[in-house]
Amino acid sequence: MSDSVWQRAIPVYEDRSVKKTFIFFTILAIAGTILAVLRMASPLGRYSAMNDFYAWGVWKTFNVMTLTAIGSGGLAVGVAAWAFDRQKLHVVMRTALVTSFLFYTTGMLALMVDVGRPWNLWHILLPWHWNMHSALLEVAVCMPTYAFLFLAFENVPLVLERYSYLGSDATRARIAGLEPVIRKIYPVMIAFAYLLPIMHQSSLGALMLLAGPKVHPLWQTQALPLLYVMAAGIAGFAFVIGTLLVCCLRYSRPLSTDVLGELGSLMSWLTFAWLAFRFVDIAVRGKFGLLLALDKYTAYFVLENILLLVPAIMLRSKQLRETPRILFMAAVSAGVGACLYRLVPALIAFIPARKANYFPSVAELTMTLGFIAAAIVGFKLAIRYFAVLPGPIADWQFAFKPATPKQPKS
Repeated sequence: MSDSVWQRAIPVYEDRSVKKTFIFFTILAIAGTILAVLRMASPLGRYSAMNDFYAWGVWKTFNVMTLTAIGSGGLAVGVAAWAFDRQKLHVVMRTALVTSFLFYTTGMLALMVDVGRPWNLWHILLPWHWNMHSALLEVAVCMPTYAFLFLAFENVPLVLERYSYLGSDATRARIAGLEPVIRKIYPVMIAFAYLLPIMHQSSLGALMLLAGPKVHPLWQTQALPLLYVMAAGIAGFAFVIGTLLVCCLRYSRPLSTDVLGELGSLMSWLTFAWLAFRFVDIAVRGKFGLLLALDKYTAYFVLENILLLVPAIMLRSKQLRETPRILFMAAVSAGVGACLYRLVPALIAFIPARKANYFPSVAELTMTLGFIAAAIVGFKLAIRYFAVLPGPIADWQFAFKPATPKQPKS
């Protein structure tokens, strides 16, 4: 398929109907939001199964550790496109940035529910109020700054573009006046947009170092910060690939196998680097003998690596990575494997005390699913009203206008 079909992103202007799946995710998002509000107005114990040993529930271990990894598509694709000069990836940059913004936002909303005192968040704006001894300080500063300043800035062009086409002459003039300013500060904003997520992704790994022997030795290592950053990159690539394939199938968009194959190839090489680094680290620490225990930790370790190794090998074949069905399955496998690695040290391989157990309550799971549903609903609205997905169009201005209603048959 020619790359020319992916030279510009356009909204889903041809589909204005409300589907059952959209209604389902909207209801789930509302249910999660209602429970989150009730939880913040009530004692934590009514809505959570957390205890003195597991003070971090599914909101931190999944929503923060995992959703921010899924939301690292903007970082992974951006570094590949800008730092490594993979120019063809610019056509999927908007998809990566929108998904990153949505999953970072929902991840931080979940963190607010966990903390339970959102009215105190304004203290983060005053450095003299910071707790310099807190292990979460860097995460608390970097994540909101990245999401609501630098990542939001990267998404500004697609918003201005819509209002430039739909607005009045005065609106277009004002937007045109902003363009020189945006171009001038863009390099600085992009630099921070890559620095800050790398900092807080590594800090999430460093956070688990504080648990010491409470984390199983197969995962507890001084290399956790680097491994967490690399796993976020793998998950980011995987999610962008999967999102593009699903959207192209759903909206009958043409596929650029060249661009998708490039994403798959980069994900494959990054996975090989991650696997090599992890196994060398385990060998240096002399922990391979723990695999002979054949317990649940061995099973999780093997599962993580198989989920990542198999697609990495498959995607070294140009023919396979340019076959949409194979590429989609490989992306799902690698994404699940990377997210599982991010989750296991913080929840499953975290052993705070003997006979200490934790399993999320129904309310916790509902809120977690509600946050994910909110991100899906947000993405659906974003691709409908803004130029997020790549694809061809004959009349560019028509893309931002409602489709002409069908005339009834006489």
